[in-house]
Amino acid sequence: MAKTAGRRKKRAGSKRAAPARRGGMAPWYLLGAAMVGGILYMDGGLPGSETPATGIRTASIERRAKPADREAALALPKRRPAEKAVEQALPMPEKLPAFSGKWFICTTQTDYCVLDGSTILYAGRKVRLADVDTPAIAGARCDAERLRGGDAKLRLREILNEGDVTLVAKGGASAKAGAAPHLVLRGGRSIGGRLVGEGLARPWTGKHQSWCG
Repeated sequence: MAKTAGRRKKRAGSKRAAPARRGGMAPWYLLGAAMVGGILYMDGGLPGSETPATGIRTASIERRAKPADREAALALPKRRPAEKAVEQALPMPEKLPAFSGKWFICTTQTDYCVLDGSTILYAGRKVRLADVDTPAIAGARCDAERLRGGDAKLRLREILNEGDVTLVAKGGASAKAGAAPHLVLRGGRSIGGRLVGEGLARPWTGKHQSWCG
């Protein structure tokens, strides 16, 4: 009877110890999962994700892997900022067609006409004779300048009506708003130069001068 009672106690003890052993493995599972997560973190993160540090390393490796591309980029000539600014500030001059028709005063026509002694409308463009300064009309400072400006205007129309007028664009700023500076030629000779020779204009010096006194 004593042996039977002892066996029953052992069986009851083993039954009570089994749940304890199963419950005791849970901390080991948690510890194993934490170790795996730490290894993945130290190795650069989870698969498929890229941290900033990993992205920097990848980009540097790619740059080192393409020396030919880097050498080609270094071989290209670099323009200075000043050169770029000059290119933007100097647009390409527009080539205007030659004209041999009749010229008018701009009060009666809106193209191929004379505005004053040094300004014309040509092919829909406002053009200034780049090499001369003529007496003003609208902005004259005295009656003598206004009268001489009228004479220069009429004489310019007469010369233009001799025919075969061509234009050559000139660089630089214009003294009149919206007027592109050009050399106006007839037979290869400057029409502005003819006005200077007749006393109706002066060589252009960069600004308008008074014709009074």
